[in-house]
Amino acid sequence: MPDIQLDFESMRQAADQLDAAKDEVQALLDQFTGALEQFADAFGGDEIGMLVGIAHQACTDALTGCFSTNIEDLADYAQCIRDMADDHETGDAEIAKIFTDLQGEIER
Repeated sequence: MPDIQLDFESMRQAADQLDAAKDEVQALLDQFTGALEQFADAFGGDEIGMLVGIAHQACTDALTGCFSTNIEDLADYAQCIRDMADDHETGDAEIAKIFTDLQGEIER
């Protein structure tokens, strides 16, 4: 069976990179929704304008919801990777201690 080497620091760096990507996507989404808000009242007050305004808002809400869900998922993935690194590192330390204790018992 081949050795498996986990690099806990690389895992944490990957989580940090996911957080940075999440922040970048959030900033772009904020910029985009800010630009869209300029058009909120541009459709006029007649029936067609109101319908276009409602459609515009529905599309904007759907897009914002989709991106917001993805942004939340990126944050969750980053935290899961950090938790995984911590859990594996703790497990490795506990296993190393068990073997050290066993070695001490054998040497007695």
